Amino acid sequence: MTERLNINKIDKSTEEWTCKVQVVDKGHPRTNREGNKKYQLMILQDEEETQIQVVMYGTDITHYVNEFVPFQTYLLLGAFVSDSTKAYGNPLHQFTWTIDKGTIVEPIDQVIPPEPPLLPPTLLKATSFYSFDYQAIGFEFDILALVINGSPPSYASNGSKIQEFIIIDYQKKPTKLTLWEEFIDLYGNKLLTHLKELQEFPVIVARKVAKPKSSSGLSNRFGTTIQIDPPYPQAIVLKTWSNEIKPFLSTYKTKSTTATGSLLFVPFEEHIVPIVNIQQQSLGQIFHVQAQLSISNET
Repeated sequence: MTERLNINKIDKSTEEWTCKVQVVDKGHPRTNREGNKKYQLMILQDEEETQIQVVMYGTDITHYVNEFVPFQTYLLLGAFVSDSTKAYGNPLHQFTWTIDKGTIVEPIDQVIPPEPPLLPPTLLKATSFYSFDYQAIGFEFDILALVINGSPPSYASNGSKIQEFIIIDYQKKPTKLTLWEEFIDLYGNKLLTHLKELQEFPVIVARKVAKPKSSSGLSNRFGTTIQIDPPYPQAIVLKTWSNEIKPFLSTYKTKSTTATGSLLFVPFEEHIVPIVNIQQQSLGQIFHVQAQLSISNET
């Protein structure tokens, strides 16, 4: 009989182990940069909220296509344990698990005798909006955000397909999130459906986004994943807050949309400083001013 262990108790020498885990992130299948290997990444979490990265390759991806549903619980028996590398970004754990057709995967609702699933996850390492400006260009980080507007897909000056969204948190600092190419089909169209058709403001957990070189705001990266309205308590609280100020957000959505459907990154009125109060602002502070330009005819 296999021994039930949590993630931190499992290493390369551990034999015949079982671990109860929850899927907290699942990327879409990707082809490596060399173009010769297909892989899929996941993040699994145990009852102690210890996380580990899991990878599947080739036909193993299709073998488990109906398993590993995000935020569902599974019993995992016999994944291959190896030392973590930076091949897929900064490691979450000392080890990485590889799942193949020899791994036994049991959905928790099919386990005999029955046992309860793991509770919704609470561990979320999100970077705050006010620290975005201090992140290095290209450095990947995770965010928790409310999406308050979005534009239809368009094309950048280099011919690439892009889609832009406005995201905020409780501080109401509008920030641009740009999705490129395949990420529009993966996530952008779903977000736009929430905004335009369902008239909702979705909460997202976006992992591995970064500041781009060529534009402002944030952009997806090669390994970005986006979860829409996930069951994290932090996301639920943000969603509740958005529902409480929904008329306010709807007004902003109208104000920040041009006649052609593109976005205007305008500040919220509460963040506009009257000219008379400019001298009261801190040295080096960035703020918004609304004014009317007057040109004198005097010489």
